[in-house]
Parts: sequence; C-alpha cells; structure tokens
Amino acid sequence: MANIKSAKKKVRIGQRNMKLNRFYKSTVKTLIKKYRLAIKNFEVTKDSETYDVLKSLLSKIYSRIDKAAKKKVFHPRKAARQKSRISKLFKKIG
Repeated sequence: MANIKSAKKKVRIGQRNMKLNRFYKSTVKTLIKKYRLAIKNFEVTKDSETYDVLKSLLSKIYSRIDKAAKKKVFHPRKAARQKSRISKLFKKIG
C-alpha cells in the first residue's frame, strides 16, 4: 500500500481509469458480437430491416472505437484494424 499522498492519489486515478477502460473495451466487444450475429441473421433472411440494423450498429461501433482511441484506450492502429475488419464483413454481404 502506498504511504505517500501523491502515490495514494495515483492509485485512485489508476482504478478510475481502469473502470473507464474496461467500459470502453467491453462495449466495443459487445457491439461487435451483436454485429456479427446480425450479419448471420441477414444472410439467412436478406431482410431490409436487418440491413438497417446492420448500418446503425456499424455507425455505433465506429463511434465507440473512435472514442476509445481518442481516450487512448485503444492504440490508433488497433482501432483502424478493427474498423477495417468490420467494414470488410459489411462489404461481403452488401
């Protein structure tokens, strides 16, 4: 345990940042899982409603990834790689 006041503060800041980082990472993972599931549903149904859901999910994922990269949760190249892989999936079905 830290004894110095500034070290205690650093521990608190680290815990706060860990929670925020976990939030961004888990949100992105969850959205990507939903997106992959929606793609599978679209391949089966070929429904315009499902296509609209895919487009909205894609924009949400892009937004979350960009925000995470902006806050240094993700490395910029990792963010670009994830967005690229997601857009590839969208282009395959489109």
